Amino acid sequence: MVKNKILVLILLLTISPWAQAAPMVAWKSYLAVVMGIALFAGTILSIRNKKAESRASKILLAGLYFWVITFAELIVLALVYQFTK
Repeated sequence: MVKNKILVLILLLTISPWAQAAPMVAWKSYLAVVMGIALFAGTILSIRNKKAESRASKILLAGLYFWVITFAELIVLALVYQFTK
């Protein structure tokens, strides 16, 4: 019971209060989709990499792929937003 309260407290402290108070808008859904795609693609790319033999190197590669794909998708979303504005 105490562990659950501590976990909830840590979770609430890690998420910005401004983000919690903001109304649901479409960009939050877009970011959730971007994160999901990047997580899936990064995991698949790291698993298929033959040069990374150890589990630790695959985990590091998955993180690297995740961030590269995330930033690429955010750049594309920013460009789409700019040109449709």
